Amino acid sequence: MTFLGFSSLLAWLQASNYLLLARDAAVYNGSAAACAVFAIALLLCGLLNRLLGVEPRRGLLLGTALAAGACGIGYAAGGSDGVRLLFFCLQMGCGAVLVVSWGERLALFGYRALVPLACAAGLCSAAVLLACSLAGTAAMLPAVAVLPACSGTCLFVTLGDSAAGAAKDIRGRTEHTAGSGFLTFEPIDPASLRRLPWMLVAVLCLCTFAASLFGGMATNPYLTNSGTVTSSMLALTAVGLALMGTGSLRYFSAGRTGNAGDDGAGRDGEDPEGRPEGMGVHAARRRAGGGGGGCARDPLPLMQLMAGLALILLVGGLLLFSMKLPDTMTTSLGMVLGAKNCLVVLCWIVFAREIADARLPFIPCFALLVLASGALYVPYLGAWVNKSRGIGFEALTCTATAIIAFVAVLAILYMVVRMRQMGAGQRALQEAAPSEPLSLEDIRKALRAHRLALMEPYGLTEREQQIVAMIVDGQTLGGIAEELFITERTVKFHSKNAYDKLGVHNKKELMQMFSER
Repeated sequence: MTFLGFSSLLAWLQASNYLLLARDAAVYNGSAAACAVFAIALLLCGLLNRLLGVEPRRGLLLGTALAAGACGIGYAAGGSDGVRLLFFCLQMGCGAVLVVSWGERLALFGYRALVPLACAAGLCSAAVLLACSLAGTAAMLPAVAVLPACSGTCLFVTLGDSAAGAAKDIRGRTEHTAGSGFLTFEPIDPASLRRLPWMLVAVLCLCTFAASLFGGMATNPYLTNSGTVTSSMLALTAVGLALMGTGSLRYFSAGRTGNAGDDGAGRDGEDPEGRPEGMGVHAARRRAGGGGGGCARDPLPLMQLMAGLALILLVGGLLLFSMKLPDTMTTSLGMVLGAKNCLVVLCWIVFAREIADARLPFIPCFALLVLASGALYVPYLGAWVNKSRGIGFEALTCTATAIIAFVAVLAILYMVVRMRQMGAGQRALQEAAPSEPLSLEDIRKALRAHRLALMEPYGLTEREQQIVAMIVDGQTLGGIAEELFITERTVKFHSKNAYDKLGVHNKKELMQMFSER
């Protein structure tokens, strides 16, 4: 159900960005209004959650889905350009609510499950876009009404079909809304901000914004009735997402061997002693949603590699476009749009997962990052710039050259910052090296600090970190329970949640994970 709903959302957003913007004069002429409505709706979602604690509950999501479907019907049946534009803008506002809600839903999955899920949803949305482009208006207008309604309805169903299910979902995502509430002005914890990979996030935001803006500026006349652009864009999107999905499966499964035994870990569900554990329920819901929790391998190098490949495709398309070679304009534009689609999927993955791992207030932070990336609304801004400024071919080639230089500068800055970080880490290790032999107690403290540093990116609670450290030290479950003054069943519960987040299945894999690092 999650896959169907997220695929419907991506398909609707792509159909709006590519087909309606290029083929409907009402949407193209009113692109500035559509852009403003979506951006304002995103800001309102973040502000209402941050200041008033407003959550996208199941009833609100169902009403939003029905309203989006009704606006799609009004758009398809509208007789004048003004009426169609009005319904389209209203639907864009509903879409902003669905985008934020789907981001929060995806945060319940670990990288190991989220990357293949998002890539498969992107492939499915590309297939829907191809079908709509081939069928023409006869399929495009009904899709505008059906796809957002299907997306919201699927999200409504995934949140649970009972009051207990909805309560569990709210409890499971408490970490994402930390600091929100009625008239809350409490500052965000600086430690949480430092946990966010800012350089990767900044590169994704800026490059996605630039690619989306260029695609919007080239909407007229290059996208209008251009089968070459659409076919090359969809082909490159499919290849890129397929490589990303299969590569992530191989990356996260490499070196994972052994049986799936629990080695004494407890069952999923409520804390047996009645204490709420947001992360425990969070991990259980992720597993129930079809994916594992955390993963034993660091996902950020994989995300950096995927972003690098998408940027190479983007720069290649822009370079080919700026060279003004005959019969290559539409193909190069398809390369740019295909790279932009891959970057958009990466934004969904990285934004949702990293905000959750950093334990930042999810809805306002996710809304701000979506705004910064411009992935879902900047094409309308580019179309407005094209319409108001009369962008010609020469201006587009100059823009392509400027974006190439911009991406090159970003890549250089990113490499410089990474090298400085690595150098600072090596210097810190050298300065921390003791001049005198360490005592046995000092070695134990250093090992425990190292283990806690390794566990920090996986979002373990303080109790889970404590139990994992004791398990790695060789203590039994009974000994841990006696030392911590809790029951052995509670120890099993916490160890099971910790195993899920670390991406291990038993004590043997846990010991191997720490021994390799």
